[in-house]
Amino acid sequence: MDTVNFIIDNTILNPVVQRWMSVLFTIMMLSFLYRDNPLYKLGENTFLGISLGFGWVWSWNRIIVPYLFVPLKDSYLDFQPYDLTLVLWVIIGSTMFFRFSRNKGWIANYWFAFVFAYVAGYSIPIQVQALFIQGANMMKPLFEYPTFFEISKWFVIIFGTFAGLMYFFFSKPHRGLLGKTARIGILILMINFGASFGATVMGRIALFIGRAQVLADNIVPSIVITLSITVYLFIYFKYIKKEPGLDDELMH
Repeated sequence: MDTVNFIIDNTILNPVVQRWMSVLFTIMMLSFLYRDNPLYKLGENTFLGISLGFGWVWSWNRIIVPYLFVPLKDSYLDFQPYDLTLVLWVIIGSTMFFRFSRNKGWIANYWFAFVFAYVAGYSIPIQVQALFIQGANMMKPLFEYPTFFEISKWFVIIFGTFAGLMYFFFSKPHRGLLGKTARIGILILMINFGASFGATVMGRIALFIGRAQVLADNIVPSIVITLSITVYLFIYFKYIKKEPGLDDELMH
């Protein structure tokens, strides 16, 4: 065990190795901007493998052990009638293993149905309550110090919501006043989608800035690895994986 800890401390946990690995995998993932290549696939699979491994260990330590094994152990030492619910959860969770069977895979649908129904019944009232509380808090400034901004904001919220709902009102043709309101609803929806898309792009840009700072803070590894990957990509696409050419006989 001491040998393993020594190897880990001098490889994975070594700050120098961590800097080089961070730069290496960053450039490997960015190499996809040129073309799909084995380095990108290696970085992608490594990321997915580490994520799945970390997620499994986190789920085991934070969910399975405290919410299944510990209660089962306590119920074995001091059984109570409500401990029978643990057996129900174990049975329902075990149905997921039927996914490995081609003929009995449908049994796992009971787990999905139960979980979705439970989450919906548990979260919908909470979300509705939070929505009403948020709306009540937003209305306080309107009655305390009604400014033009507060009045116009509520006009946009109320009328924009109504116009958006009218766009999805398909029982009547969108003509006349209904059609004009539906067109405004389309505009409100496009503004909402544009804002959501912009927020998503800004989040991706923030991630890219973080990676760019890693490359800027490690100039030597960035230059060395970039040149090495560039040479590799040139050799790979030039001599190893050649693009299929057009056969002269197929052209005629």
